[in-house]
Amino acid sequence: MCPPNYLFLAVLGLPLGTLAAAKPYAVTKATEVVDAIGRKPSGSVEPADWNVLLTRVVGAAFAVLGAGAAVTCVL
Repeated sequence: MCPPNYLFLAVLGLPLGTLAAAKPYAVTKATEVVDAIGRKPSGSVEPADWNVLLTRVVGAAFAVLGAGAAVTCVL
């Protein structure tokens, strides 16, 4: 039987981590737009390069952890 926390990590970490690793600019842009709510409009919001890189690295780490949890649950 798979522990519930492993199952939770596999169900959320694998798809969301894969999305963040595959499309880091789109994910970071979406979070920047949400963060900009309530500010005075001064043009379009663009994410910084370091934030896009960080999103890619963290997304890849979550995808690996999710895949490991999924393999643990299957075996």
